[in-house]
Amino acid sequence: MKIPFVIFKNRPVLTVSLTRDSVCAGDDCDAPHESSINVPSFADPVAFARAVSQGYLPSVAGFGHSWICLLNGKKIAEIKILNPTTPLVDELIFEEENAVHFIYNSSSY
Repeated sequence: MKIPFVIFKNRPVLTVSLTRDSVCAGDDCDAPHESSINVPSFADPVAFARAVSQGYLPSVAGFGHSWICLLNGKKIAEIKILNPTTPLVDELIFEEENAVHFIYNSSSY
């Protein structure tokens, strides 16, 4: 049985700077929506993406949109509404200073 996530013992907590794309013109006034949080250093990309996005990403009406989570410029996971988060890498590589950026993909019909 696989453990759902592991926290790195040598770096149990990381300070991560967060930024995200705007979701509409009215959201641009606050861009790039900078924030900084302390999170566990999850080894699993899905657990990490969920931890850093919780309470940070805005609620967007509708279906079909998603967010791509980048850790230090590398795509690690895709977050979709009503669908499971999809990992885009097998493991995470942390640096001395870590930055997460979320790219917004609007729905298209």
